[in-house]
Amino acid sequence: MGELAFLVVAAALLGSLGFPAFLPYNWHKFLHVVGVVLFVGNIVVTGAWMFLSERTMDSAVLRFSSRVVNWADVAFTAPGVILILLNGLILANQWGGIFGASWITAGGTLLVVSGLVWVGFLIRYQDIMIRLSEGSQGGQLPSEFFGVLHKWYFWGMIATILPLITVALMVVKPVL
Repeated sequence: MGELAFLVVAAALLGSLGFPAFLPYNWHKFLHVVGVVLFVGNIVVTGAWMFLSERTMDSAVLRFSSRVVNWADVAFTAPGVILILLNGLILANQWGGIFGASWITAGGTLLVVSGLVWVGFLIRYQDIMIRLSEGSQGGQLPSEFFGVLHKWYFWGMIATILPLITVALMVVKPVL
């Protein structure tokens, strides 16, 4: 939540200043790409991590994996989102702002929808999986854990596909 508060305050401050480029363009572009690597890399890796963990059917592995996914979101996903959005808003000024080019508007919209899926579903499911896995110390995980995990996979795929489409839009820059 601290990262989200920082993002809102920083975006509001930059917005009130007209999203000035306080670094050279290429540095903002570099930081934007670093954010994409952190963000997309982490969401793909955590999905694979949980899938491989489930295949073990070991409750200790699944308990550990559930906690690590939350930790990775704080350590990688959130900083990636901050770098993407703040530098992306600054870079968008080169194209007339966030509504100046259709591919920026579409990409930004998809990124926001992905964030809403993350906040609306994935965080809640991750917390439930942690609670359920910690409640079964040494024993088998309840079937409810796997039901929540499979819902997490579904919404996680949506929250992953949308940013991948966004990356394609940012690279190809189609006129929509």
